[in-house]
Amino acid sequence: MTEDTGETVTVERDVPFREVDGRTLLLDRYEATAASGPKPVAVLVRGGAFRYGDKGEFARHAIDLAAEGYVVVEPQYRLAPEWTFPAPLVDVKAAIEWCRAEGVSGDPQGVVAVGHSAGASLVLLAAATADEPGFEPERYPGASSSLDAVVGYSGVYDFRALGIEDGDHELAAYLGGGPEEIPEAYDLASPAGQVDASMPPTLLLHGEDDDVAPPRQSELMAEALAPLTDIDYEPVAGGHAFPFHGGFYDDVYDRTAAFLRQHVGAVTGPGRDLDAGGQPPSGGPDGRLPDDEPGRRPSGGPDDRSLGGGPEDRKPPTGDPADGSNRYRD
Repeated sequence: MTEDTGETVTVERDVPFREVDGRTLLLDRYEATAASGPKPVAVLVRGGAFRYGDKGEFARHAIDLAAEGYVVVEPQYRLAPEWTFPAPLVDVKAAIEWCRAEGVSGDPQGVVAVGHSAGASLVLLAAATADEPGFEPERYPGASSSLDAVVGYSGVYDFRALGIEDGDHELAAYLGGGPEEIPEAYDLASPAGQVDASMPPTLLLHGEDDDVAPPRQSELMAEALAPLTDIDYEPVAGGHAFPFHGGFYDDVYDRTAAFLRQHVGAVTGPGRDLDAGGQPPSGGPDGRLPDDEPGRRPSGGPDDRSLGGGPEDRKPPTGDPADGSNRYRD
């Protein structure tokens, strides 16, 4: 189904990109109709504790990025407990490869990814394991899952540092058991433990008041990346859902767009004004959907079932899981 937003961006919803385990995974594709020529691609991956939710959480970001000249996709991925690691990772990589193989006319001008919470963990891990055969889908042979830049909001990046003790923990449903049963899964699923010099430039933003995923996770990820690639880690105002909060959205979006612009070349879409230095104006962008746009999550953002975090320094866990919830403390 294709719908016009009434401005410059066309949204094509429920596009099939992967058949797996008897299920068809879908994505939404956003593109500015007035833009032409090679375009960068942005893959947006939502959170949800690896267990909840569906595509659409990033709709506001997707429309703004598309108006700047990106082709934007927001894919589904398989969820725990029915599917465990690495199933969601392979699905995200399939979406990246779909963009290169089928989603863009001609060669894309770079592929970047942005993720929130569980989605941040997945996009960072996709970057860290790019083109590794054990984590690649079979659908698009020859298409690369590499990324040119990656952005993580409030992600979980070192499962070993969360203090998970047994298989009853909510995250254990995603990993397939407790850390004593399957320590290798906790290692392999932790982006901070998989990074090497091939990592692309990375931006990490984490809410200072996040009571779902400890900001220490992003600190650890930044420490792991510092010797390897360009890393920009910034604590920001707000809690776990800060990227979707109306009071923080403009600042978060502008930081993200400026970072991506540095690494995928000039973006020349029609829907967003830039100043002489190529930066967005200090005011809110034109053409954004209002917070009460029908059919879209309000700017208050995702519920607190999403998870987020940061890098690792291979130290023992510094915190314990909070009882009966999806919250952690350092």
